[in-house]
Amino acid sequence: MLKFTWCQQFIMIEIDEGNQLFLNKKFQECIRKYEIVLEREPKNLIALNNKGYSLSKLKKYSEALACYDEFLQNSPNDKTVLINKISIFRKTGEYDDAIKICDSLLKNNPDETIVLYHKLRIFKKLDRFVESNSICTKLLNIYPENGDILYDMASNFLKLNDIEQFLTFLQKAVNVMPNLKNKSKNNKEFEEFFRNERFMNIVS
Repeated sequence: MLKFTWCQQFIMIEIDEGNQLFLNKKFQECIRKYEIVLEREPKNLIALNNKGYSLSKLKKYSEALACYDEFLQNSPNDKTVLINKISIFRKTGEYDDAIKICDSLLKNNPDETIVLYHKLRIFKKLDRFVESNSICTKLLNIYPENGDILYDMASNFLKLNDIEQFLTFLQKAVNVMPNLKNKSKNNKEFEEFFRNERFMNIVS
């Protein structure tokens, strides 16, 4: 039977309490719980990752990155933490750094869907719509009924001024996810089509 020392039990309790505080969106309080753990075990990877994620929720991105980097010193290939770094780099506009991590992860697992989705959104932000759609196509080969990806693809085609494909993929997207109709009607990106009969038929 596995037995835990008093210190191990204490750490597990603090992490569990921190996780519960996180779920209740009490981010400052949960950070303190993780810090208590790190005072006893400075290299506790669970506490480092969870503290970093909590800090990112408070938009303290540089502090969150410091936690992730410390984590990666001990476990440099941890996919979850690397993806968390991609997310922060997207939020802070450090797209080149985000793409580098995406590419390193995709080298080992080219079908890693979360990473592919991050990369397509980065390309879209950089106005690299053809490359973004290339990733969309790859994702749709894996998940052909993914409404969010179809919607992204429609948006990319609009940016590429391919109106036929824009409307075709928008139709596919709302067929899969009817709630995208309201999103489309309130999307300023689509304003020029608010009087377009075909567009209105799709979103009505």
